[in-house]
Amino acid sequence: MSLDRYTAPAGVDRDTVQSVSKLLLATLSLIGLLYLASLLPGIDRLVPGTPITFAAIASVIATVTVVGLLLFLAPALADLVRSTFDGPASVVDDVASIVHLFVVLVAVLVAHRGLAPAIVPLLEGGAWVYDVVFLALALPPLGILAARLYVSLDPIAELLADKVTRAESTRNGNTDEDAVATEGGEH
Repeated sequence: MSLDRYTAPAGVDRDTVQSVSKLLLATLSLIGLLYLASLLPGIDRLVPGTPITFAAIASVIATVTVVGLLLFLAPALADLVRSTFDGPASVVDDVASIVHLFVVLVAVLVAHRGLAPAIVPLLEGGAWVYDVVFLALALPPLGILAARLYVSLDPIAELLADKVTRAESTRNGNTDEDAVATEGGEH
């Protein structure tokens, strides 16, 4: 059995792919290590004199690291999208921007979830302030992401329609010249 090897498109920069892969692997490894650390005996005990557990401290350290990796990864993923996708520059830039904003939003959500066990107990009755601060941090990237998605719907749909109909016409034996002639009104 012969396995075909995937080769990246010619426009993909090897260093960008390597950095993105390294950041993704580091993030996934860190998440796995945090899970293993959460299983350690005594990790759920309170730090003496505080309402915070040792697990919460480990969670803060891991969260800050993961958020940093995600924020570092966001522009690298956008660059990878720009170098990998084929299409009009405006559409490719829109998709790259969407990927970038999505990763930034994920970083904010990870920070909210991961920092909560260490910060919320210190706020006592003011835990709502914690949520409001992170809501204020999450709304701008979410709003910009929604606007970018809305603006790019038509161009992306057009590009997909062009790609699908071009692929279908070549499968049916038509060439690009035949497709142009058909669109031009010749029957």
